[in-house]
Amino acid sequence: MDGSNTTGNYTDSDSFSTVVVIESIVSCSLSILGSFAIFGSYSLLPEIRNATRKLVTCLTIADFLTALGYMSSAIAHLVGTQRDVCTPQSEITTYSSLVSFFLTVAIAIHIFSTVVNRNDRTSSWQFLIITNIISWLCPGIIIAFAIDNGVLGRDKTENVGTGPWCWLKRDTKDYMFWMFLTGKGWEIVCYLLTTSLYVLLKFYLLLRFRRHQFAEIHESLRNYDHNFLYVWFILYLLRLWGTIRSIMALTGVDKQSPGDEISNVFMHMQAIGDPAQAFCNFILVCILDKPVRLVLFGDCGREPNRDNGDSIQGDYNYIPADSVDKGSVNEYSRRYGSMDRRDRIN
Repeated sequence: MDGSNTTGNYTDSDSFSTVVVIESIVSCSLSILGSFAIFGSYSLLPEIRNATRKLVTCLTIADFLTALGYMSSAIAHLVGTQRDVCTPQSEITTYSSLVSFFLTVAIAIHIFSTVVNRNDRTSSWQFLIITNIISWLCPGIIIAFAIDNGVLGRDKTENVGTGPWCWLKRDTKDYMFWMFLTGKGWEIVCYLLTTSLYVLLKFYLLLRFRRHQFAEIHESLRNYDHNFLYVWFILYLLRLWGTIRSIMALTGVDKQSPGDEISNVFMHMQAIGDPAQAFCNFILVCILDKPVRLVLFGDCGREPNRDNGDSIQGDYNYIPADSVDKGSVNEYSRRYGSMDRRDRIN
């Protein structure tokens, strides 16, 4: 990222070509639209509001903020006013990215625990509330610490390992420490934890429930929750390039050929991948979820026709038996139809 126009303690890097900036804006726009679709599906389909979907909706809020922040910085870069939004953009997107890592791990823990232990402990409101407190509060403490030390934003030196947006001031003391504390460290931990849990869960399903669907394993799961077994792979594909570029920059590999050409190629992939989490989640939880897809795109939002094979099998709003009185059963039946044996409250 050499070559810059310096204004005070700020630089607009010339190494970000217009193509890279436009790629980032397009990716951000898709993620913003995907976020609205996820929010809309949650609002339109009460029967999909299980614990997994609630956590995904919380995750989407964080990914929405990330995409919005990156897009504002990319647009400001095009019009030459990035210095006006650089520091607040870095504070918001660094925070939302950390929240996203925490919630991604929480979703993996929830699905793994529900399938393996076959109980609804992680489907309760208590788990949802505690998870969100941890996922939003801990990153807030980290960001407050970073703001207090003045390390977020961009200075007159190059910014390492980002797309056309701001992150850390390169000449700050203990740059590597701050790089891992405000992003890369938690990102790598998220890689390791989610990959381990989902790979173990995949083997567990093959060995124990080879012919079972998710809704048959536990009543708080939907069959389409199975799509989340691939979240770790999507996360890798989207964010791996930025992590590699950061390592290349810290080791100086990107300063000589062919490392510089490789870093430039990865810059394009990072500009597309880093803001794209919400859009990829939209594909997983809306496009690949048939009942949701039918509501969002089929016949201008017609309800899924259960008589024509569009049944939302296991896709009801699961409520633990010990938290519902008997009178709510009649209301449930009136809204969603009669319940089968698996849904009855003893």
